Amino acid sequence: MNVSLIFIRDKRFYSRPSAKFMRKRKRHPYPGGKKHYVLAAPPLGIMYLSAVLKRAGHGVTLTDQCHPEYSTERYLESLRQQRPGMVGISFLSNMCYPSARDLACKVKSALPSARVVMGGVFATINARKIIETEESVDAVARGEGEGIVVDLAESVKTLDGIPGLTFRSPGGEVVEAPDRERIADLDSVPFPDRAGLDINYVAALPLAVPAVIWDRSNTAVLSSRGCTFQCSYCNCPTFSSRRCVMRSAGNVLEELDEISKQGYGAFSFVDDNFLLQPKRATEISAGIKERGHSFQWACQGRPENRTRDAFGALASAGCDVMMFGIESGSQRVLDGMCKGTQLADVEKAVTAAKRAGIGIRHGFFIVGSPGETAEELRATFKLAKRLPINSFGFNSLTAFRGTGLWRDAVGRGLIDEDRDWDKMFPAHEIYPEALDSRELFLLRAKLVKRLIVHKITRSPRDAMRILGRFLKSMPMGAVYRVLTSSSSNHTRRRASASDR
Repeated sequence: MNVSLIFIRDKRFYSRPSAKFMRKRKRHPYPGGKKHYVLAAPPLGIMYLSAVLKRAGHGVTLTDQCHPEYSTERYLESLRQQRPGMVGISFLSNMCYPSARDLACKVKSALPSARVVMGGVFATINARKIIETEESVDAVARGEGEGIVVDLAESVKTLDGIPGLTFRSPGGEVVEAPDRERIADLDSVPFPDRAGLDINYVAALPLAVPAVIWDRSNTAVLSSRGCTFQCSYCNCPTFSSRRCVMRSAGNVLEELDEISKQGYGAFSFVDDNFLLQPKRATEISAGIKERGHSFQWACQGRPENRTRDAFGALASAGCDVMMFGIESGSQRVLDGMCKGTQLADVEKAVTAAKRAGIGIRHGFFIVGSPGETAEELRATFKLAKRLPINSFGFNSLTAFRGTGLWRDAVGRGLIDEDRDWDKMFPAHEIYPEALDSRELFLLRAKLVKRLIVHKITRSPRDAMRILGRFLKSMPMGAVYRVLTSSSSNHTRRRASASDR
């Protein structure tokens, strides 16, 4: 079967590089001969699906909505020409669902005989709702899609008997097949199809204006799937059943060998928590050094005391960016989020990362929790001042389906489950005990500006070093917007993509 896979994005989370960056690329293009450059993370989901479909002998075309020449009409025209038997629409969160739903309707109108399937975190959690309300969607693939997509490509006439699928029967009833067992041996999954998209994905910090951090050909690597924690703002516990499955260090290193041969000089580990097993993270780092790779790379993890000894190994292997989920400077607020971290450990972990020589230490923070006081918000910014972080983003706590916060709001009658299932709600807009929205935004904006001034005056050499990295590929106006923005959207993206 010929299959078309498309990844739908929220336009707030990707952008074209600056003219300054592109002038340099015309003189010195990245290896691999890819034509387009986009500040975004590669869509590993559809790239993995493409790899398993091709291995099974099926034809695949990949499309990423961030493609500079992308248009819905152009994509539909390509479908009319290729006439695939199945169109897979992948997206992460409810921010992308309206666009995905609109595209599904147009695809079904253009190719009535094609099987239209949705997948991704939001689709998994809301599979029944989607099939009940969207006639253009034939099926939803729940959870990991590698096995499901191959079964779909090989089951031309019927959808019956495919585990992990929610679909509409010929009689119009919603059918939910039993859950599919998660892939126990991730080493058996082929590496993502990185050649299937004509896009160079440029690495950028998760700031309000994407800031290029490496002037190298960049990709993403997923060394584990799932998360064992239960933070109230994240739907990963629902999606992964609080279970993390890891690839072996050897298998990860084989993939790094492959991307090195393909010309990549930088990558990001996009695991929900790369440091979940510090010994494994250290083993991977040692392997990178032993193989003689010169990558610059990034990862993210929880700021816990037990991770401190791993940072030296990471830094010596090229880890240049460490992103910490810090969230709050109030232990009471952290406990209310079910975060499971201690403030004393946070300071020790971030300090250890700096001492190890990791160049950029980014802090994710969340404000506007139910019951959070103005003084607790100030405590968060005081913590950010004390910590040796040199990049940060502050965003509002948001409830969306699949999170503990959503379930709490539904239980308290603040959200109507049936009516609001595809929406998202900032906590400060629905919880009566939260800070008033205007007070929250004004205070946050004021404290962010003070924090920036503090970081520049307290650590001018560090600040100038990062500023110099930005100015290599960004105009000064964009750098100014980075420095003066009062918030970052990435905290919401990170939560809703793990919600990744």
